[in-house]
Amino acid sequence: MIEKMKSRKFLITLLTNIIAIATLFSNNNNEIIKLIALSVIAVANIAYEFVEGMIDAKEIEVKKNIDEK
Repeated sequence: MIEKMKSRKFLITLLTNIIAIATLFSNNNNEIIKLIALSVIAVANIAYEFVEGMIDAKEIEVKKNIDEK
């Protein structure tokens, strides 16, 4: 778990979320910018989970193939 928290994918997603949250709670009254910030948070997290899921699935597939041999 700690290794995943040190990964570049996680750190970029975390940084993206921090910037989007800072934008969301800034004194900017522009509703479009706030909507974009919310969208960025959602898309960044969904993309991260999707990529990590694909990587974990490949790892399980490789381990399964190694165990079968």
